[in-house]
Amino acid sequence: MDIRTIILTLAFGNLVFGVVLILLQTRREHRLRNDFWTAAKFLQGLGWLLLAGRDTIADVLSYTLGDFCLLAGFAYECWAIFRISNRPVPPILQGASLIYALLGVLLATPLAASGRLAVSTLLSVPILALAAWAMLRGGSRSSPLRAFMGWSIGLLALTAGIRGFMALATADEFILFSRNPIQFVSFAILFYLMLANGISMLVLSKEQTDQRLQEAMQEQKAILDALPTGLCILRDRVIVQCNPAMEAMFGFLPGTLPGRSVRCLYENEEMFEAFGRVIYAEIEATGRFEGEVLYRRHNGERFWAKDHGQTIVFGDHRPETYTVFSVIDISEQKRQQELLTRRNEEVEASLARIKRLEGIISICMYCKKIRTEEDAWEQLEKYITAHSDARFSHGICPDCYSRSLREQI
Repeated sequence: MDIRTIILTLAFGNLVFGVVLILLQTRREHRLRNDFWTAAKFLQGLGWLLLAGRDTIADVLSYTLGDFCLLAGFAYECWAIFRISNRPVPPILQGASLIYALLGVLLATPLAASGRLAVSTLLSVPILALAAWAMLRGGSRSSPLRAFMGWSIGLLALTAGIRGFMALATADEFILFSRNPIQFVSFAILFYLMLANGISMLVLSKEQTDQRLQEAMQEQKAILDALPTGLCILRDRVIVQCNPAMEAMFGFLPGTLPGRSVRCLYENEEMFEAFGRVIYAEIEATGRFEGEVLYRRHNGERFWAKDHGQTIVFGDHRPETYTVFSVIDISEQKRQQELLTRRNEEVEASLARIKRLEGIISICMYCKKIRTEEDAWEQLEKYITAHSDARFSHGICPDCYSRSLREQI
């Protein structure tokens, strides 16, 4: 196999890999996509395709544009590794790498073929070395796969450096399609890296996605665990998941509510069915429920709670419907409300009695009886007792005692 065939294989392999990446990442959220990687494969594929046309198309296309695309592709693969390693890639760094590649190939364009090969090869060494460093030192934890990829890219950087210096030293013998051992070794490593790095990057990308998903789930669990409000997710009125506040509110041990029917939260079957009809009828009509529900704790104590429920749908291909509820214990508020209501009723009753003693009261000037609304005459004590909270006890004042009882005694 000659060098031109190897270069064409690299070109089509990278282009096919770029198409595969687009198809794999189409369904991912934008924040989980690695667009640097896709751009790298298309740039490398185009660069190798233009280099394969050396001696058949103009140098400005085969060398200038071809080497620029290849160097830019290496740079974007480096940024893809940065992305997988959770390192930021500022726009100024991306722009600097493109300017570096463009200026390098433009300055080398007037040189002879071996000089251009040497310059373009040596220009790729810092980019490959940076990519190897990012792979070996990146990520929250090291792994054999990262070490394998990092040392493989480092080997390619070393081989590229040797190839570039040999091109400078043997100007007449070292051109793109020359058949010498270092050429075959360089392209063999490139072909090996195209396959190995492609598969490895897919695995690392999946690991990164899984890690982000796990971190997001841990953050959500931490938030749910810290909330004082009871939260639960139901499917067919069976508790799929709930937070500790929900279990504590109902008096269940941690981890014992998931998998149970919400029947265990009600006093009896009748209340379970009655509240279920009301709640799910409103959810079906409006998509949500908000109201007060009478529950029972695990120890048998009844209490009122404020419920907020809403339907959610998980999944694209086989969607499943769940209901999310937040539950707030309002039993203390209910007791305070009932106490306040009783006090208000007592105050209103007292005010009503007081009002009945207002205005002009008709009283006999001799016997002191009071005329009622029915034109009957009642003793003063009886009238006031009936129309107020006052009570009477009978005694005798000193004047009456002197005037009446003393004479009798």
